[in-house]
Amino acid sequence: MRDLMLWDRSSLSRSIFDEVDRAFNDVFGKEFFPSVMHKSSYPKMNVYDEGGNLCIDAYVPEVPKDKLSIQIENDVLTLVGSSDADRKIEDSQYHFREVSKRSFRRSIQLPDNVELDKASADHKDGMLKVRIPYSKKEEKDNVRKINIS
Repeated sequence: MRDLMLWDRSSLSRSIFDEVDRAFNDVFGKEFFPSVMHKSSYPKMNVYDEGGNLCIDAYVPEVPKDKLSIQIENDVLTLVGSSDADRKIEDSQYHFREVSKRSFRRSIQLPDNVELDKASADHKDGMLKVRIPYSKKEEKDNVRKINIS
C-alpha cells in the first residue's frame, strides 16, 4: 500500500528565481537572501475601508487571544502571535500533518490620516478584527502654488 502524499501543484510552476533561491538554501542550509525579499504573508489579512474606519481582518485560527499582540509604532501596525496547535492524536498513524506550532510577525504601513489612539480590536472564532477610525480633520492640500516675483 502506498503512503498518501500531499501534491504540491506550485512546484510545477516555479520560476527560475525560486529554483536559484532553493539551490542556495540547499547549499547553505538556511535562507540565503534576507527575509525582506520574502515578506511574510501569514496571517492572511483583508484590509479595507468601512464606515469611516480602516479595517484589518486577520485570519488566525488556533491562536488564542492571550497569544496575540498588536502594536503600532511610527504608523506601522505589527501583529505578533503564536499557536499551540500541535495536538497529536494518540494511537494514530498520520499520512501527513499540516497543522503545527507556529509563530508569526506581520507588519503593515498605516495611512497618516487615522486616529491611532482610538484603535480597537476584537478576537472571535479565529478572526482578529482591528478597527482604526479615519481622522475627521480635513486633509491638507499637498499642492501649493508659488508666486514668481
